[in-house]
Amino acid sequence: MDLTTGTAVAKTAVDLVKNENVLNKSVGVMGMLFPFAGLKQKAVEMYVEDIEKSDLPAETKVYMVLNTKKTFKKIKNQKAIAEIAMENAKQGTDFSEDSGVSEEWLERFMDSAGFVSSEEIQWIWGKILANEFEKPGSTPPNMIRILSEITPGLASAFRYICSMCIWILPLSDNGDIEGGFQKLVVPYNKNDEKFRECGVSFNVLNELETLGVIRFESLAGYISKGITNDKVLICVGDKLDVIEGYQKGELPIGNVMLTSVGEALKSITDAVEISDYYEMVKKYMSDKGVKFADEHDYYAEIKGDELAIHKKNP
Repeated sequence: MDLTTGTAVAKTAVDLVKNENVLNKSVGVMGMLFPFAGLKQKAVEMYVEDIEKSDLPAETKVYMVLNTKKTFKKIKNQKAIAEIAMENAKQGTDFSEDSGVSEEWLERFMDSAGFVSSEEIQWIWGKILANEFEKPGSTPPNMIRILSEITPGLASAFRYICSMCIWILPLSDNGDIEGGFQKLVVPYNKNDEKFRECGVSFNVLNELETLGVIRFESLAGYISKGITNDKVLICVGDKLDVIEGYQKGELPIGNVMLTSVGEALKSITDAVEISDYYEMVKKYMSDKGVKFADEHDYYAEIKGDELAIHKKNP
């Protein structure tokens, strides 16, 4: 068997899998993700067996077998990521060529995905792939590069950062809540020791900024503009306080902001509980000149995933 024959055997192996999937009526479901989620080990084993039985020189056989096993490892990684995407995509997501996903983008994405062996990072790749099929063209252009460079340690640190969110609820003159929104608040100043305990050191924050998922302002921090109410209620879980003194229109919101890629990654990231996070926020804000009311008439009630805030004496 010469190299040309070997190529033919490889094609036959893939065709074998394709035929099996046609019989199983699964190719239509996989759509553009075939053969990433369709190739089975038996096809590769058949190819290796043919190489070993061939009349090729021993050195050539060793090279071809090693290269085949390397290729199969890449295929296994692609397969895992494709399956994560299909399992996590919204029901009814179109994976066919009519989905609107760019074939060129998918090829580049899956080629890079082949080198991802960490299950934790594979899950991130799979969720991003699912999102792209749900909303074709929505993935930031530099996402593939960033995913290729992120490590499990950086991914874990980024998850902690994404879990640092508070509710900001402006209050009217008579104490009624006027709307509200959830905001990422990463209170690094005055809390660096707590951050290190979570694996989020100064160096890690700089690495995440270099990677392209966050912007890190270690000194002045960032502010949320536009809030002009005299009083503002902030809430984390069932803990809340009323702010009654701050520079109008400029509420301190921590040392980190997310980039467009960071926002996309946050949308697929599950939050973790961070002990003392609320106290960290108050410490940070107090250091920035924010004054908290000694007393207030509000309390929070959590039922399942829902948060309700009530006045003690309505």
